[in-house]
Amino acid sequence: MDACGFYKPTRVGWYVFLRFCSFVSEVRIVMEETKENRAISLIIPVYNVEKYLRRTLVSVENQTFKDIEVIIVNDGSTDGSSKIIGEFAEKNSNFIVLNQKNKGLSQARNAGLKVSSGDYVAFLDSDDFLEPDYLKKLYSTALKNSADIVCCNFYFYYPRVKMRIFCPLTTIPGVYSGEHALKKIISCIGTFTFAWNKLFKRELFTKYKIEFYDMYFEDIATSPQLFFYAKRVVFVTDVLYNYVMRNNSILHTMNAKKINDFVKTIGVVRNFCEKKGIYKKCRRRMRAHSKRISFLILYDLFMMHFKSANFDKFLYNARAISKSIKHFVSDDYKPGDENCPDPIFPVKSPEE
Repeated sequence: MDACGFYKPTRVGWYVFLRFCSFVSEVRIVMEETKENRAISLIIPVYNVEKYLRRTLVSVENQTFKDIEVIIVNDGSTDGSSKIIGEFAEKNSNFIVLNQKNKGLSQARNAGLKVSSGDYVAFLDSDDFLEPDYLKKLYSTALKNSADIVCCNFYFYYPRVKMRIFCPLTTIPGVYSGEHALKKIISCIGTFTFAWNKLFKRELFTKYKIEFYDMYFEDIATSPQLFFYAKRVVFVTDVLYNYVMRNNSILHTMNAKKINDFVKTIGVVRNFCEKKGIYKKCRRRMRAHSKRISFLILYDLFMMHFKSANFDKFLYNARAISKSIKHFVSDDYKPGDENCPDPIFPVKSPEE
């Protein structure tokens, strides 16, 4: 003991202490080196899809590429989805289950991204299903070409008649620079902005702090950012993904909120391009893209009013859509501080 009554370690004591610290450090290093790191993180948000979920997860089990972690985000399901998830997680050690209150598709994807550890990340909607070589072909293509993003062709699958329709990417297969691919995706020429027919380098999300916007059609708003930061993007002709066309999907149950978010995507992309100083390069394609979206949204608007059997606000809403879109692509438009600007003339519900 010293003068203050504290224990004074001897040389032997110091030696034992230092050896113990060294042992702990070595154990940590060994644990980190032996930790199982997966090549791909496959993220599957789930909400009330018990009718389709089993087929989806079987298609994941049947993947010929096995170096994957499967992150299933149960987004507050109230049907039998939770039970099905439990069955598959119990027999597959690489299945990780996250349970959360219902927050929507975007937040479910973001939750999966936060716990993912793969070099690459892919997204699968919980009612869709994969071809057996989906991950193998995308991953091998990514490695072969040192690509940050790989895109593939897909089928539209109609479950009522059990029919598949081939939906080809019109982009010529090959390797593109990120800037070239970005211009294509902004105008939606042959690339499509869906998150689910692509393999992404996970670093694109982590390094540039990219998350899916908390809105409908979050793919359209987010994908251009990922393509902007990508150095190499590859398009392959293989048809590897099956997109299931359900009657109660987002596209088939349009309402005022969804239509406003569809319009909002134009503002999100415009703001991003302005902040990165590339809007002038993309202006022509952006305007062509806005015209294409206008026709799609007007059709959705008509169907919304038709299903409600109320056309009182149809002309008002049609004008509101046109004015908001023209505002977002106008040369006079000044992006604000917000990354996700609302339409200046929002669509109103027929019931309002």
